[in-house]
Amino acid sequence: MIKKLIFCGLVIHICVVLGDGICNDCMEYTKCKAAFDHATLKRDRETMQLFSKAYCGMGNENGEMIHKVCCSFFPSLHRMTTIDSRSGISKDHLLPETCGSILGNRIFGGQYAKLYEFPWMALISYNTRSGPQFECSGTIINSKYILTAAHCVVDKTILGVRIGEFDISSDEDCEYEPSLSPVCEKHIQDMRVKMAIPHSEYRPMPPTNDIALLRMEDKIDLSFTNVEPICLPITPELQNTVLEYKTGTVAGWGMTETGREATKLMKVDFPVKSNSDCKMYFRNMLNQYPNAQWNETMKTMKNQICGGESGKDSCSGDSGGPLMIKNIYKEVSRYVQYGVVSHGPKRCGSDTPGYYTDVTKYINWILDNITD
Repeated sequence: MIKKLIFCGLVIHICVVLGDGICNDCMEYTKCKAAFDHATLKRDRETMQLFSKAYCGMGNENGEMIHKVCCSFFPSLHRMTTIDSRSGISKDHLLPETCGSILGNRIFGGQYAKLYEFPWMALISYNTRSGPQFECSGTIINSKYILTAAHCVVDKTILGVRIGEFDISSDEDCEYEPSLSPVCEKHIQDMRVKMAIPHSEYRPMPPTNDIALLRMEDKIDLSFTNVEPICLPITPELQNTVLEYKTGTVAGWGMTETGREATKLMKVDFPVKSNSDCKMYFRNMLNQYPNAQWNETMKTMKNQICGGESGKDSCSGDSGGPLMIKNIYKEVSRYVQYGVVSHGPKRCGSDTPGYYTDVTKYINWILDNITD
């Protein structure tokens, strides 16, 4: 049944016009590693075309009908080694094997997250006229680094980063389920920042290269249940995933529809929009940036994705937080961070979507700027 579900998304698009695959290696697609890798890791238009051409009949596996393909039609999907583009040295050891585990207000239209649902969330605190304030979010990507937005770093006085927080109004966070004992967590880590690393070509208006790293002074202790890194899209399969219309999730402690900041971590799910829709909405927002030129805007859009719908949005207090999409990471379904909350309309939750720095475009930059 699971194999059928994996394949059905491809088959319904292929429809009734199937290839007349003639070959000497016709076999169930589940037995052809290259075909199975395409079906599970690279479900895009190119893969659908390959299956259409390679289709060569039906087989029977343990009483279950399985589609057969010409295995030789499928190229191997080679996994990428994470390489520092400047030194040429592998950095595989700097990114975690275990990340993005899935549990089976400036968030607008959202709901409260579960206690351990997003253990990679970090709060960034600042020295303000009103005293210390949490004003941006970020994500743990390994034991030393937080990924966030450049506008959360540039010209800011950062006091520190809080790890493992859930409800900022309480020293102990508890979750209550009917007929069960409460589950409580009180371990948080307040970390000092050793170095802030905004993108060197960050521009605030219109927002361009809005991404940054924070290196912690000490190592983040990842041994606690409420602390875990998020996965990054480091492989070609993850980077080539077509995101249009997929469900994205944003989490944060920002403004809710009540106009107040949430004290508990909130989340919201919404569809990622197409590139053409993002360009159209962004063009309509140009009045926010009176000195911006259309050509500049298009350059900006190449490294951004957008998403949201009426009543569901991220907003300014979620800045630096993640846009997450479930995907296959090292053969396991996990949360992968595809975006960093960057900017959006003045009125949150409107029909105009929020915009996110496209993390896939900055993987090399991230690897170039993290060290042991």
